[in-house]
Amino acid sequence: MVEAGGVEGVAALPGVLERLPADRRIVAVLRGEQVAMRDIPSPPRQPAKLKAAAGYLLEDELAEAVDELHIAISTGAEGVRAYAISKPLMRSWADAFAEAGVTLAEMSVDYALIGGSSGVCVIAANRDRIIAARGGAGFAAELPLAEIVAPAFLAAAGEAAIVSYGAHEHLGRWAAAPVERRPLAHEADLVSLFGANLGGKDGRVNFLSGEFSPKRTYTVELGAWRRPAALAAGLASGLVLLGGASGLRDWRVAERYETTAEILHKSAFPTFEGGDIRGHVRGLLASGAKTAGFLDMTARLTAGLEAHEGVSIERIRFDAGRGQYTFSIKSASDAGIEAFRTGLAAFGVEATDNGGYRRTGDQWVGEMTARAL
Repeated sequence: MVEAGGVEGVAALPGVLERLPADRRIVAVLRGEQVAMRDIPSPPRQPAKLKAAAGYLLEDELAEAVDELHIAISTGAEGVRAYAISKPLMRSWADAFAEAGVTLAEMSVDYALIGGSSGVCVIAANRDRIIAARGGAGFAAELPLAEIVAPAFLAAAGEAAIVSYGAHEHLGRWAAAPVERRPLAHEADLVSLFGANLGGKDGRVNFLSGEFSPKRTYTVELGAWRRPAALAAGLASGLVLLGGASGLRDWRVAERYETTAEILHKSAFPTFEGGDIRGHVRGLLASGAKTAGFLDMTARLTAGLEAHEGVSIERIRFDAGRGQYTFSIKSASDAGIEAFRTGLAAFGVEATDNGGYRRTGDQWVGEMTARAL
């Protein structure tokens, strides 16, 4: 039997856990609004190279933002995927569980645990939220935003089968394709769905890694989370800041979530003068704004760098409004820089040089702008 219910906060969990057997395995499932995910179509063979590419960003404001992200990788039959959550938010959860004396075996995210794949697009209703997943993509959003995002998300699924868990009424508006309807009468059914996928053998994301490994201690830092709002590209864009405090039951996390959302939006859209940041991002989504996010562009640039030895990039600057990167580039020859520029097209990136290349010492240097095709 599966039971589901709510508590006031993490601190109340010990009272619930007393009812469970000693050999229990506790898994925390984060709401998808807190997590950005990107598929990596051409992952570098050496994981260190992906980290090295992110390290280039440590020289400017975007670098500081990267330093405030906890990135976890999942590898399975469906490919390699990168997930990102703000470190301050992750530390808040870790600290809350530690204070409550709750030891987690795993921490994942809801849209990674509903069974979506390249051949199956899954949509699940969770009260006034929608959770969606398909091969290489996933999101969670409150219903008003889902009304905007879901139709395009389903259209991008192509010929994939569509499975609905309790979202039948909404899918009638979002998709013309046949839908396999499955019941989701109670929140316990959603917990059962998570459990079924947690029991699978395929790789799934676990945020309890690196700094947040169960064997490590956690340090709570209250610094602001600063990064471009375009971190979660395409359909996931804006969902992190749009989730709002209503999705977080721990008040400490909720308070910080609202504050960092405002900081995030201001850093990404400095010219925006309105007060409704949610409405602003909803408008961007509705207008079809196409922006490649940090994880996506990092993967593409890393793949390009791996294919062109001897080329390095640094001082990367990101323009969220235009969805483009500008960076300095170095190589032993101007031909090497040009080969890198033209070669990026194979990874879905359009690159242009800003004023040509010049020789400095034994290196050729220049500046380049790159955006997703």
